[in-house]
Amino acid sequence: MASKVTVGIPMDTILTKSVSVLGAALLLGVNVISAAREESKAPDDARLTWRQSIDRPMIAKQGQSEKVVIKIEIEGGKVPSGDRMPLNLAVVLDRSGSMSGAKLEQAKQAAMLLVDQLDEEDVFSLVVYETEVEVVFPAARLGNRKSEIKRCIRQIETGGSTALYGGVESGGRQLQEFLSKNRINRVMLLSDGIANVGPSSNREIATLGTTLARKGMSVTTIGLGDDYNETLMTALAEASDANYYYVADVEKLPDVFRKELGELKAIVARDIEIRIECPEGVRPLRFLGRPEELKSKKESIRFATLSSEQTRELYLECEIEKEAVGKISEIAIVSISSDTDADKGSAPVVVGYTEDVKIAESTVNRDVMAEAIVWRNAMETERSVALADQGNIAASRANFASQKAALQSALAAAPAAQKEELADQIQSVEEAEAGLGSDGLSKQARKKLTNETYQFRNSKK
Repeated sequence: MASKVTVGIPMDTILTKSVSVLGAALLLGVNVISAAREESKAPDDARLTWRQSIDRPMIAKQGQSEKVVIKIEIEGGKVPSGDRMPLNLAVVLDRSGSMSGAKLEQAKQAAMLLVDQLDEEDVFSLVVYETEVEVVFPAARLGNRKSEIKRCIRQIETGGSTALYGGVESGGRQLQEFLSKNRINRVMLLSDGIANVGPSSNREIATLGTTLARKGMSVTTIGLGDDYNETLMTALAEASDANYYYVADVEKLPDVFRKELGELKAIVARDIEIRIECPEGVRPLRFLGRPEELKSKKESIRFATLSSEQTRELYLECEIEKEAVGKISEIAIVSISSDTDADKGSAPVVVGYTEDVKIAESTVNRDVMAEAIVWRNAMETERSVALADQGNIAASRANFASQKAALQSALAAAPAAQKEELADQIQSVEEAEAGLGSDGLSKQARKKLTNETYQFRNSKK
C-alpha cells in the first residue's frame, strides 16, 4: 500500500481520501480497522513529488508489539533548460607538500574545468591552504574573468602543512560576501591529508560545518588518496547535508568536479523538511542509516537540496505498542515542506489488522523490506568499522559475519529489483571481512566502507 502526494508550484493539489485495503481480504473476514490513500496529480511545473509506503500494511494480531518500517521517498522534477539558480561557489584546495606532483596538477585541471562550465552570473572564489591560508581569487561574479581565474589556478604551487579548518573557514567568508537565498551557496573542499594546523579535531571541524549550514551554506568534501581523515571529511559534509567523495585515483578528479557541478546546476528545491508525527501507542524508534536520535513522537529530518530527477529516501522504524495493536490504524502523519511556502502536503500512514498470519504475510511489501535490510546493513557496517578501530578485531569479524548472514537470508526472498543490490552488499562485506587484519582495516578498505555507508545515509540517486 503506498500513499502519494505531489508537491508543486503553484500548489493546486486536491487531496481525496478513500478506503483501499485489500477488498479480497475483507471477504475472508479480515479485521481491518481502516486504511487511507491520498493522491494528487502533479502539475507540469512540479518541483518535487513524494511517496510513502510501509513494509507491513497488514498486521497479524498476536498479542505482542509490532515493528514496521515507513519509507518516504522524494523526487525532484525536471528543470526547464536554462532555468537554474545562480551559484555562489568557493573552491578550497589543499596545496600542502603531500599534494605535489600529479595530485595538485589534476586538482588544478579539475578546477579549471569547473570554471569553464560556470555562467557569467555565477559567483566564484578560490582559496588555497597549507600552513597558511590564501585567498587566490576573492568572491566575484564570473563575468568575463574565466581566463584570469584559470591563470591564477595554474600558478598554484605546493607549500607546507595542512590548515584545513582555516581553509574551510576562509571559503565560508568568501561565500558570505554574496550570500543569498537566491543562490546555491557551496564550499568545495579538496584534501589529501590530515588537518594539523589550527583546530584539527573531528568535533571542531564538524562544528564549523554546522555553523556554516545555519547560515545557509554547505560544504562538499573530496578526499584524495588514502591518507586523509575520512571521519572528519564525512562529518564536515554531513553537517550541512552536502556530498562526500572518496577519490582513490587522481585521474578521476575531473569526473568528480563535473558530477558535483551537474548536481548543483540542477537543484530544484531546498530546505526540505520531512515531519513525522506518531500518535499515542506508536513509538518512533530510529531513522535507519542516520545518526539522529529520536526524542519524541514528533520528529523531522531536513534535506538541504534536491536536484532534478534526483531521488532521496528516508526509512523510519516504528513500534506499534502491544496495547495499540488492533486499535490504531493511523500510525503516523507525514508532512513535507520546502523553501517555497506553496510546497506543502501531508498524508497518513495506515495499517490494517488480521487474525490470519498467512494473510498478513501475503501483503508484505518485499521491496521496502529488502531496502530496509540494506539500510540496516549500512548501520552495522559503521559498527564493524568502529570495533576494528577500537582494536576489537574478533568482535568486528563476528559482526561482519552476522551482516553477511542477514543479507544472504534477505537475498533468498528479495524481489528481483533488490537482488543485485543485496548481492553487491554481500560482496562488500566479504571483502571487508577478508581485509580485516590484526591491526584492523587497511586505509583503503576503511575509506571504501566509509564512502559506501555515507552514500546510503545520504541516499541520492
